[in-house]
Amino acid sequence: MTSTPADAVRSLRAAAQGHLRADADTVRPVRWVIDRRQGRLVFPIPREFDDLTEAQLLIPEEHDPHIAALLTIEVTTAPPAAAEIRHEVYHGPAREAQWALATIEALRHHGETFDRDELALIDPLIDPLADHEPALCRALNADPARLAELCQHHAGTHVAEPVAVGVDPDGIDVRAKFGIVRIEFAAMVATLEAAQDAIAQLAAGAQA
Repeated sequence: MTSTPADAVRSLRAAAQGHLRADADTVRPVRWVIDRRQGRLVFPIPREFDDLTEAQLLIPEEHDPHIAALLTIEVTTAPPAAAEIRHEVYHGPAREAQWALATIEALRHHGETFDRDELALIDPLIDPLADHEPALCRALNADPARLAELCQHHAGTHVAEPVAVGVDPDGIDVRAKFGIVRIEFAAMVATLEAAQDAIAQLAAGAQA
C-alpha cells in the first residue's frame, strides 16, 4: 500500500516519542508535542545539543524506524508558551532548560518520502477566532468511564485514570500513568462539528 502525506502526518500525530540522532554516535530519546499553530515539533534537549541545527528523528526505534524525519532545529530557552504548557500536560515537567523548535524538512513513511510543503501539520481545529481542543477535552474528561471504554475498545489498552489531553484532526491523545494512549478517528476532521461526530462514532463503537 502506497503511503500519502496524510498517512505520514497521521502516523506522526499518533507518536509522542522517538529517538533524536544528532550524528552517528549521538542518539537520545525525546518526547515531543506539535506546535499546533506553527506545525513544528517542540521538545526539551540537553546542554550537549547547544549548537544543534539539524538532526534525524526516528520513530519508534533508531535501528528500525517506520517514520524518519529530517529536522532543522532552532535551540531556545523560551519556547512558545502554549507548546511548553502542552508538553508538561503530555509528558510532565521538563528537566532541561533549553528547547528545540524543530521544522520537518522531509518525512519518510514506509518507504515514501515527502517534503515540508506536502505535510499539513498546522492544526485546523485552531484558528484566530477559536481553539476547539479545550472544549473537546473537557467533554471527554467529564465522563472518565466512557473515556476508559474508548481506550479499551479502540486502543486495546486499560487505563485506570484516563485524562484526555489532546484532540487533533486524526484522533485523541489520552494521558495514562505509563504514557500517552492514542485513539484514532476513522477519518480526518477539520471542524468542531466533525470532531464531535467522530468522537460520538467512537463512543457508539465502544458500546456496540
